[in-house]
Amino acid sequence: MTPDDEHSAINVFSTGLKYTDQVTLNFLSQLNQINKPITVIFCGDHLPGIYLKEDQDPDDSVLLHEADYFIWSNDASPSANAKLDDFEAAFSSSNYFMSSAAEHMNEKVSPYLALLTKLHEEIPAISRVISNRGGIGLGTATYLQSDGTVADSDSMNKTQKQLLADYKLVQYDQTSGKNYLKESDFMSVD
Repeated sequence: MTPDDEHSAINVFSTGLKYTDQVTLNFLSQLNQINKPITVIFCGDHLPGIYLKEDQDPDDSVLLHEADYFIWSNDASPSANAKLDDFEAAFSSSNYFMSSAAEHMNEKVSPYLALLTKLHEEIPAISRVISNRGGIGLGTATYLQSDGTVADSDSMNKTQKQLLADYKLVQYDQTSGKNYLKESDFMSVD
């Protein structure tokens, strides 16, 4: 890609970002006019493909998969203007969004969401999309520590390893197993 192509890609991205900001603001303003509690989770899954130099460097693969997110509630919600703790919210992944939304809304949680909350505290982000770490569907996950550095599962402490093992068992039961948890209250909020 030539510098002109790169410049053009950045311009296209910047224009799209401007439109997205405007449409998002309009969308949230419309939701704010509804007189019932509404909460929105807004996220991206990776940075745009305009960072050509960084895309060639395997050490930048984690950085290129970081994206901003927010959890927002309208004025009719008791959690309007609530904000998650900056340290806790600094790194996350989509598997934690429901437990974070429950925290944002100060709602009761199921044992499953409690597991996700504790897992998020111990392993702030989990992803399978980072190609130099194994890629999608290859069974290799990337784990981030609270400072944003990659954590090796072999170097995790006993609590982290146990929570991760529990999480994997839940995922297996729900996707490939016999779905034993369906018969329990594990997903229920009392």
